[in-house]
Amino acid sequence: MADTRDVIIADSSAVALSPASLVNGEDAATYQQLAARIRAAVAPANIIEEIFARDVADLTWDVVRLRRLKAGLYTIGAGDGMTQILRGLEEYPVSAQLKARNWAARKPAAVAEVNTQLSAAGLDMGDVATSTFAVRIDQFDRIERMLAAAEVRRAAALHAIDNRRAAERARAAVPPIEAGEFTLVPDTGAEPA
Repeated sequence: MADTRDVIIADSSAVALSPASLVNGEDAATYQQLAARIRAAVAPANIIEEIFARDVADLTWDVVRLRRLKAGLYTIGAGDGMTQILRGLEEYPVSAQLKARNWAARKPAAVAEVNTQLSAAGLDMGDVATSTFAVRIDQFDRIERMLAAAEVRRAAALHAIDNRRAAERARAAVPPIEAGEFTLVPDTGAEPA
């Protein structure tokens, strides 16, 4: 009976079919569709390329996830951004946090009051997004760094596939050395002409 490790090594599709690293709320079917499209584009020729194709799919998924998290950070941080704006608009900034919390909870009276204050000050939701970004800039920066790292690793995986293919083409292009007889020529000490 074959060892399970032998099956994984012998069957290159096992790599592509292994479970994806998804978090709660992520759609496995969407991930599988992305992975299948990447695999079709890369057209892996062997198990090594299969692994690299899977890496590209996982890293692409990570990039999509991080971009989604960044957008979500604007949503969950909007109350903090609103607090900063209200602190600058109100005579008693202590009440700004409670009002912003009620606004973020979408309590109708707070939403109406805050919208009136924003309008009177010539501000809108774009300004709330700007304030949110300023308040949470360290978190946005970390996400951007993680995005950049994932994009670099994805590019490296694609480059590794290209390098392997170029090396295999180079090996195939070198003619085999033919067997033959060789004679050593003695060194006469003369300079070559």
